[in-house]
Amino acid sequence: MYLTRLDIHGIRNISSASFAPIDGINILYGANGSGKTSILEAIYLLGRGRTFRSRYTKTLINHKVRECTVFGAAQSKEHVIPYTIGVSREATGAFQFKVDGQRVSTSSSLADAIPLLLMNSDSFLLIEGGPGGRRRFLDWGVFHVEHQFQTVWAQFKRSLQQRNKILRHDKMAQEDLRSWDIGFVRLVQQLTEMRRNYFTAIQPLFYELIERLTTIKGVSLKFYQGWEDGKGFDIALAESFERDVRQQTSNIGPHRADIKILVEGRAANNVLSRGQMKALVAALIVGQGQMFRQTRQKQCVYLFDDLVSELDNDYLLRLLDVLASAKAQVFITGTDCVPLVNVLESREIEDYAVFHVKHGVVNSLTDLDLKGEAQ
Repeated sequence: MYLTRLDIHGIRNISSASFAPIDGINILYGANGSGKTSILEAIYLLGRGRTFRSRYTKTLINHKVRECTVFGAAQSKEHVIPYTIGVSREATGAFQFKVDGQRVSTSSSLADAIPLLLMNSDSFLLIEGGPGGRRRFLDWGVFHVEHQFQTVWAQFKRSLQQRNKILRHDKMAQEDLRSWDIGFVRLVQQLTEMRRNYFTAIQPLFYELIERLTTIKGVSLKFYQGWEDGKGFDIALAESFERDVRQQTSNIGPHRADIKILVEGRAANNVLSRGQMKALVAALIVGQGQMFRQTRQKQCVYLFDDLVSELDNDYLLRLLDVLASAKAQVFITGTDCVPLVNVLESREIEDYAVFHVKHGVVNSLTDLDLKGEAQ
């Protein structure tokens, strides 16, 4: 799918902005503080129901208004009939989500209507950060491929919370925990099987894109399920029981899962430069998008904030080549459009549009405008 129109109101320094992106590469450029990233944030809000810049969505609301709204018109390449998505958020925390004019109660409905993949400065945490970010990254893909994933994940999360509560507070119930763990084991097995199947399917695609987008040799990606490989969870949980009781928490399980990212057997964050890490992260993100296209037969939307920063020209050329050939909708921000346009022109990539953002206002640039920018 792709967005054909965006109307943004009351998000950070954007009081009101509207523009019509193309089904291709959309470059948003302007000075720092002009509102470029806020536009990506608005698109993200449309597809996720929340912001990516803060834990608190109310922080994105312009201080002069009580609520922010984002409206998007979208078109699917598979279906002729366009559809609409709308999100409003109030400073009080109240929210309203609509898909095709019908209210929906969960952000997962938005995620299905506008599947999004974001790369920004926080994306380095895929390599440098803890396992939580890599689990969320993996689960994005599993969610879009396995229809039962969200239900199983919610059941597991509740079960884990109940188990930990018993371990912390209910000494009497601990005696019955072994029998209660039977249902817990079943959920863990279901969840882990979905994750493992997805990772096994996407792993070759990751390696292919790492080779296409980077010059890094010896990269290996390994799925860690959250307990010792080759051992059934029922056995591992029984062996961990005394430690769980002693430490009053569940020490093993899907909540401890991870993707190990190694280069020549060493942790990638200890080996790679910032530019190499950014190229590797881009390969993983684009891999997710291509897997989504293969399994769901539709495209996701890519958001790249400040893409040019820390990427040399070779990495940038490789990435734009892959994005253009993917025939997906892409939004890229930067302070200067010229480096991006030069690469696109050098590769004879025609499906791109340039928008100048200034003081929260978005203007489309013509070929004549672009020549002026380049001079």
